[in-house]
Amino acid sequence: MKKVLLINPAKDDAFVVNRLHMGLTLLGGILDARGHTVRIMDYAFLKSIKDKLEIPSIEQVIGEFQPDVIGMTVFSYVYDESLDLIERIAKCSEAPILLGGPHFIMFPADFQENAHVSYTVKGEAETVIVNLVENARKNTPPVRIVCTAPAPEEIPSANLELAFGSEYLEVYQIQLSRGCPFQCNFCNVRLVAGQKMRYRDISLCVEQIVEAKKKYPSIHSVVLTDDVPIIKKDRFKLFLKAFISANLGCELMIDNVRADLLDEETVKLYVAAGGRNICLGVESGHPEVFKMTHKGESLDKIAIAAKLVKENNLLLGLCFVIGLPGDTLHKHLSSINFAKTLEPNYVFWNMCVPWPETEVREWFDKNGEVGELRNFSTIIDPHVNYNVPRASSHDFPTGDRIKAWFMANLETYQFSPKSIGKVIRESIKLGLYRSLAIYLLGKPMHVVSTRISVLVKALKRFRMKS
Repeated sequence: MKKVLLINPAKDDAFVVNRLHMGLTLLGGILDARGHTVRIMDYAFLKSIKDKLEIPSIEQVIGEFQPDVIGMTVFSYVYDESLDLIERIAKCSEAPILLGGPHFIMFPADFQENAHVSYTVKGEAETVIVNLVENARKNTPPVRIVCTAPAPEEIPSANLELAFGSEYLEVYQIQLSRGCPFQCNFCNVRLVAGQKMRYRDISLCVEQIVEAKKKYPSIHSVVLTDDVPIIKKDRFKLFLKAFISANLGCELMIDNVRADLLDEETVKLYVAAGGRNICLGVESGHPEVFKMTHKGESLDKIAIAAKLVKENNLLLGLCFVIGLPGDTLHKHLSSINFAKTLEPNYVFWNMCVPWPETEVREWFDKNGEVGELRNFSTIIDPHVNYNVPRASSHDFPTGDRIKAWFMANLETYQFSPKSIGKVIRESIKLGLYRSLAIYLLGKPMHVVSTRISVLVKALKRFRMKS
């Protein structure tokens, strides 16, 4: 039996991650059931509760725990932070280091020159983690392992107790399914989770949520992180009804929703289950650019779905991608205007990243330039920190992309009022006086409107319960 330390690095930015890393709690649970001693240090989550407890450094954790094996998840946007953490680990431990996570789907050959790393794992590791840990040893160069996707019944429940600071957890996330059959040209989900849908047992998922709530009464929200949570409406409604019957007193949230899968019956049942928000993938508000994404839906359906969300007093979120094939600064204005007409409560303005093996990458290789994609965050954080876009095209150069990014965030009020000085300085530097005026005049009203929406929804939920 071994002592296993699992780590999720934190990004040095202003974003707050209020959820425990699901993959680590799943893998940790498998190892714990096998008899190994597991500790999870999710520094991304711990950053959100730093005012509630003292967070030990990785050196302190290793000195006290003395792990036999150390595993780390790597996301491309925390590449530099991961490198730094590996160096720090190697200075205080001789344990073999295992790396996994989405990064290796895009960059499977990375870390091969790193003498501190013993294994890299590509794909979902549920079926290999036990054998890997029990036979782990130091290797140079690291051994590359490619995993086959686990069947639904091989996806276990999360073991939250293994994570340091889990007693402060307020948001529980779960997947009812994995995979996505759609063909969006910018998306790498088909490479990460596959195009074949894998449906987990609904009753088992609800049992896992109930058990988590019993152990952690502080949990007030449950988030569905499926790639396409409503792809089977009857199945999704079955989950909502079971969630209602469980009577957990928790809000329900959804990260990703296709507009063409929403209908009034589903939305009303979601509201009855404690639904708080629906975030719709829009990508672009310009008809030509939108058509090139191959989403297989329409802007009209997105507008209808957004109206349905607002009419049911749910918080409306939107996701856009700036700089897709065919996009320009002028065409981007259509996205901003479309977002405004939908009156969202929040918007994610993602800068396009041409990931390897995607159709978008092929387009950029022919029509533009692609730089270093590692350590790039696709969103400007609330305090106006951002990276220079790593891809550009002849019709949409880097300078225009930065302008488009700022315009969108300004005119949909995404920047924090606490950073007003930096907002003004950056806006003036970019010559975005009109967008700055829109932000300064509209931000207070937007904050008030969103807070009223939250209060109205809470009041309705209270009346339903009473």
